[in-house]
Amino acid sequence: MNYLLKDHMKTLSTLLALTFLITAATGCSSETETIENTRSVNVKVETASNTLSASTQSFPGLVESDNQASLSTIVMGTVTEVPVEVGEQVNKGDVLIRIKDDQILAQKSQLEANMVQAKANLENTEKNYNRIKNLYAEESATSKELDDISTMYEIAKANMDALNARMNEVNEMLAYTTIRAPFDGIVARKFVAVGDMAAPGHPLVAVADPGEIKITANVPEQWIGEISEGDEVNVSIESAGIYNAAATLIAVSEAGDPMSRQYAVEAKLDDAELSSKLKTGMFAQVGMNLGSNEALYIPKTALVTRGQLTGVYTLTDDNKAVLRWVRLGQSSGDRVEVLSGLTAGEPYVTEANEELRQGFTLNVQ
Repeated sequence: MNYLLKDHMKTLSTLLALTFLITAATGCSSETETIENTRSVNVKVETASNTLSASTQSFPGLVESDNQASLSTIVMGTVTEVPVEVGEQVNKGDVLIRIKDDQILAQKSQLEANMVQAKANLENTEKNYNRIKNLYAEESATSKELDDISTMYEIAKANMDALNARMNEVNEMLAYTTIRAPFDGIVARKFVAVGDMAAPGHPLVAVADPGEIKITANVPEQWIGEISEGDEVNVSIESAGIYNAAATLIAVSEAGDPMSRQYAVEAKLDDAELSSKLKTGMFAQVGMNLGSNEALYIPKTALVTRGQLTGVYTLTDDNKAVLRWVRLGQSSGDRVEVLSGLTAGEPYVTEANEELRQGFTLNVQ
């Protein structure tokens, strides 16, 4: 029993000792914090104020060639040859697509035979016409004979003209069985392969000039009145490592899409070296200054970060440091917009000669 009592007393003594140590540590901590909070720090202070700033809107865009053609045909036929690959450099006149032309060539052969016969008939009829006309002038032929041969001659000429028109049509159809590059460029896209059926009006292949690049975007109708051709915009193309590059609007559509109620715009980068990094099909963001509004901006150097939170130090009436958490908006150079947490007319610390803590006394320089 005595042993149990001794153990109990020993445990109690240990607990009392721990309590004393904790109390002493807490006291020291409070004393240290109090000492820290009484420290004086030299700071520079500004008064928060609203400034007039442009309202920036960003719209998704696409890098496209300023000189691009989607080639199609006017004939129906099987694709027999596609001798190019996407991205391949081509010159004007190079063959891009061949379409089966057997039936068209057969039609041409038949027309050529008919034209030989029609030409011979026209020449013979013309000779008879000239002969009857001379005889009629000598009163050796009747007016009926002249009328008959004149009619035959006009029919022969009309038949020849019809065959010539039909031959031109067949030659045009035959030309569309071989699709050629309309200018020097690259093959941007292929829509068919060997064995596919080519149909009138359906695209077969697209060719683009990589030296002429533009950025296209669509702007909602609510903003279209705020922009015009020649306006400065900024373009970001992450895949090309381009961010907020200066560009100029080169075209603003006067007619919007009635379904989406958006208007097409086109822009070009001002820097030719940056333009050389672009490839058709890249995704872009086009930023535009649309109108203006008042906003509160402060220097980025005034910001204080604590984990995921951002704040600024403000001053009490007796010049004590108070950390105020803020919500930030868009950046503009070395300043950033404050959406909440700080209002116009309030002083805040922009610079300190050492790291600040809550409650420090501030000596405003």
